[in-house]
Amino acid sequence: MNHNTFPVAVGVDIQNDFCPGGSLAVPGGDAIVAPFNAVAAATREAGGTVVFTRDWHPAATMHFDAWPVHCVAETTGAAFHPDLDVQTDDIVISKGTMVDEDAYSGFDALTPESVSLEDIIESKLEKYEKVVLQIGGLATDYCVKATILDALALQERIGHHRLAVIALEDCMKAVNIAEDDGDKAIAAMKAHGATFMHSTEVQL
Repeated sequence: MNHNTFPVAVGVDIQNDFCPGGSLAVPGGDAIVAPFNAVAAATREAGGTVVFTRDWHPAATMHFDAWPVHCVAETTGAAFHPDLDVQTDDIVISKGTMVDEDAYSGFDALTPESVSLEDIIESKLEKYEKVVLQIGGLATDYCVKATILDALALQERIGHHRLAVIALEDCMKAVNIAEDDGDKAIAAMKAHGATFMHSTEVQL
């Protein structure tokens, strides 16, 4: 790792309810687990930080007006996929915890101590010249897109030279309620400046 650069890997909502067999399953959603595990391992090896976001909904929430019940806090559906490698030193941030919020973006998520993804990034920028933010997860057309667009907005505020935003193309899958939703989401992310890379191409 460049000693002036700090890598952060963000796994968005890689939870049972979004994987095959779950209540809001993303087709092939479990296929991203292995490549994201590799990204996480490389990030840890480079001395970086791995962050996992999760939907952590109350049993009754306005969010379920639009969606099937999913990822209710403390249920099996809300648990991370069993093959996802979540380690003790990784950071877990929860979103959608209030009855009156949707909270698609990982930037809406908080630790129990109310630390946000933006807080995590900014804390690293106090010590390093640049953060390389690698993002994958479920689903491309909803929470991944929202997280990446918020990351790009942060990049605009603090400068491209200080924050790189990499969308991990092999570490995301789309719900595709309409068959082209995933393609439209990718186009929108690219239009806003996201760099799409295969996970094996990222140099830390």
